Amino acid sequence: MKPPIKNLILKDYPNGNVTQWFSENPNLYAFLDIDGHNGIDIVAPYGTPIFATTTQTVVEVRDRVDGYGRHVRTVDDKYEYVYGHLSQIDVKLGDIVGTGIEIGKMGNTGFVISGSTPFWKYNPYAGTHLHFGMREFVPKNDKGGYNLQYQTGLQVTIINYDNGYKGSIDPTPFFDGITDQTEVKRQLMLTIVSLSNQVISLLERLIAIKNK
Repeated sequence: MKPPIKNLILKDYPNGNVTQWFSENPNLYAFLDIDGHNGIDIVAPYGTPIFATTTQTVVEVRDRVDGYGRHVRTVDDKYEYVYGHLSQIDVKLGDIVGTGIEIGKMGNTGFVISGSTPFWKYNPYAGTHLHFGMREFVPKNDKGGYNLQYQTGLQVTIINYDNGYKGSIDPTPFFDGITDQTEVKRQLMLTIVSLSNQVISLLERLIAIKNK
């Protein structure tokens, strides 16, 4: 499975891109009735392209003010994937996207937090990050388990839904092709890029409103 961003480093920020690992912070997520964080949080500058990790079909496209914010759910023949907190979504329901095809851009929509807290590691980009999650499924059956229907109408049964994470599994062992850089990019440069992308996005919105 390919990484959802280029040059992903699976180390704690600032030596890598991860600000929260799978299963961390059980006390924080108890209110959601799960045993801890149900994915991994990947940090990079605002607007960083997000890519499909395998060849996948888009089964849900949602825009919420809470939770995952603008997010996309996809499936391949075995797993469901969630790409959360996007600033922009570049796919639509029913699309089949190949490995490495852009799904959207990293953002800070939905429930996010920046700075240092007792729960989150430090996030320098105004809460900008990608929540990436996985669940295993089989075609819907009548043998028990958790059945659901996606926006496209696809019906599945989530495997091990009672595992404490509502079926979510740790995605980190599935990644291949990880680039382990010897030096982390300068944080000042990343901040400049992030701020530039946010300014460009704001200007595009203002121009669009003005032209209406």
